[in-house]
Amino acid sequence: MIENISSKYFRTEFVQGVMMLKLDYSIFLEKETFVHKNELLEFLDEINSKDEIKTLVINNEHPEYSIDQFKSKWNSIFEESDYESAILRVFRSFNQVFLKIKSLEKVIISINSKPITPMLFCFSMVADLRFASQEFYLDNDNCNMLNIPKGGAVFSEYHLMYLNPLKLLFYTDKVFSDELYNKHIIDGIFNKEELINKVLLIANRYNKFNYIEIEAVKIFEHKKQRKFEFALQKEDEFLLTCIRKMKNKSK
Repeated sequence: MIENISSKYFRTEFVQGVMMLKLDYSIFLEKETFVHKNELLEFLDEINSKDEIKTLVINNEHPEYSIDQFKSKWNSIFEESDYESAILRVFRSFNQVFLKIKSLEKVIISINSKPITPMLFCFSMVADLRFASQEFYLDNDNCNMLNIPKGGAVFSEYHLMYLNPLKLLFYTDKVFSDELYNKHIIDGIFNKEELINKVLLIANRYNKFNYIEIEAVKIFEHKKQRKFEFALQKEDEFLLTCIRKMKNKSK
């Protein structure tokens, strides 16, 4: 029996072999106790052990998630007196969840319908397939380095890299789903009203396969796990240096 979870930062629903995970990305900004992040990591370990779960679909339709709330929490962390420790904590939480999902022996699908920042969009690279609603956009707000591309190091491991990252991250205030699709960074765009149903149809297609049939493709990703981990750790140090330089200039 697979029980659905309703936690502060994530909710789950098991539907015909597909585990739906509604994620409030503010979980990366959780302070001190890490209770909710650890609960998510334990949940991911549990679903990895369940043969009846074939596919994990992650979407940002958690009722408590909004980009404005995420910005507010990030700004608060950015302005802390001990901002370096606080931001490093955020980056490490991001890394832990990213690497845990990347290690799952499941097909991973990401859905974005609510707007997100570049860091949160980079988190989507954890997925095997990425979909978005027509209304979705990537918000390039640069206040307090909100558009810092944490997770961007992972792009170097894919052929799906931005053709021009400077244009994508800085040229416009918003990047809409059609541009991301045209750059082959996402795999499909649907109307928001039919997004979940369309993705469930795709997920059910993958549920027809035994993981062993897919493993021949996924195994290469799993072999890169240590490389991903190292890249994310090195990125933490570099991005923290960038933030430190900016903070020092503003004094």
